[in-house]
Amino acid sequence: MKRKIAIIIQKLHGGGAERAASNLSIFLSEFYEVHVIVFDGSNAKYPVGGTLHDLKRKPSKFKIFTAVKRIFDIKKIKKEHNIECTISFMDNANIANVFSRQNDRVVVSIRNNMSVCSQYVKEMRTMFKIGFSLIKRKADIIVAVAEGVREDLIENYNVTPDKVVTVCNFCDNKLLMNLASLNREAASSMAENSLITMGRLTEQKGQWHLLRAMPKVIESVPDAVLYILGEGPLEKELKELARELKIENSVKFLGYVEAPHAFVANSKVFVLPSLLEGMSNVLLEAMAFGTPCIATDCHSGSRDVIAGCGKTLEKLDELEYAEYGILTSVCVSEQKNAFEPLTKEELQLAEAIVKLLIDGGLSAHYHKKALERSEAFSPKTITKLWYDLIEGICR
Repeated sequence: MKRKIAIIIQKLHGGGAERAASNLSIFLSEFYEVHVIVFDGSNAKYPVGGTLHDLKRKPSKFKIFTAVKRIFDIKKIKKEHNIECTISFMDNANIANVFSRQNDRVVVSIRNNMSVCSQYVKEMRTMFKIGFSLIKRKADIIVAVAEGVREDLIENYNVTPDKVVTVCNFCDNKLLMNLASLNREAASSMAENSLITMGRLTEQKGQWHLLRAMPKVIESVPDAVLYILGEGPLEKELKELARELKIENSVKFLGYVEAPHAFVANSKVFVLPSLLEGMSNVLLEAMAFGTPCIATDCHSGSRDVIAGCGKTLEKLDELEYAEYGILTSVCVSEQKNAFEPLTKEELQLAEAIVKLLIDGGLSAHYHKKALERSEAFSPKTITKLWYDLIEGICR
C-alpha cells in the first residue's frame, strides 16, 4: 500500500512556488497517494496529481479567523486520510502545516533568501522572524530551494544544519517543449537579435535596469529588440521609461502570455536582471531551450544554476563567464530615470548582452552548456531527492 502524503499551497496560479507544488504533486503521485490541499482553488492554472482538496477560504480582512479555520480544515483532512507526511510551500501554508500536525511528519519549504528579501520588504522582517521561529521549532525538516537560502537559514536564523536540506526546482524539458509549440507562430516574427526577460513587473525583478542598459546595447547592435514578458504594478512606469529613453521601438511589452515558452526558445539571449530571487524557474526554463543566459549574481540561486557552485558575490569587478552562462553584478535597487548616467552594474549588463548577440562562438558554447545544465534539474533527479527525504523521515 502506498504511503499517504499531502501538499499544502495557498493557490494554484501565479508564481514559482505554486508551480513547484503542482509539479511535485504530479511526480510524487507515481510513488504515493497524494492529497493536494489548496486554500483557494479558484482561478487555478496549474494541474495537480492525486486528490485535490479546495478549502475555498480566500484571504479576508479577518486574517486570524481565516487562518484558524484553515488549520482546522487541514487537521480534518490529515486525520481522515491518515496522512503520513505533509509538505507545504510559502509562509502561510507553512504555518498552517505545523499547527495542523496530527500523526504526520511536517516538511516546510522556504523559497527566498529571507535576510535579503526583508531588506526590500521591511514589513516582512519582523513578521518572518516571528512566524519562522514557530515553524523552525515545529517542523521536522526545512527544505531550502537553493544553497544560498539554506546558508541564510543556518547563519541568520539559527537553524541547525542537519534540519535543513537543499532541493531545487524541477525543470521538465519534455513538458516545456510541448508548451513551446503553442505560440510558435507568434514567436516566429521575433527580431533576429532578440533578448528576453520574463517575470512580474516589480522592483524585485529589476527590469528598469535592463531598460536603461538597452540604449548602450543598441549602440553596438542597432536592431536589438528586448521582449518583456509579464505584468505587474510597475508596467506604466517601465513603459514611460522606455519612451524617455527613446527606445520604445526596440522594446516589446508582451504582458502575461499563457504559454510564453516559444518566445524564450526563439530568443538569442535570456536576461535575469533580478535584485533577489529564491531559485528562478524562468532561468531554468530558458536553459532547457538552450537559450544563452545572463543573470545577476543575486541572492539566491543564480550562481547555483549558472556556475554550478560557489558563494554569491553580488558585486563583480567584471563579467564572470561562468560554466553555464554569464554572471553580472546586482544593480542598485533605487529606480533611476532616463537621464542619469548608467551605473557600473548596468554597463556590465549591457556588455554581457552585446557579447552574446555578436559573438556567435560564445553564444553557441552557452547554448550547448545551457542544455547540459538543465538536465541537473530534471523531474527524475529532483523527484528522487524528495522521495529520499520523505522515506527518510517516515521510517
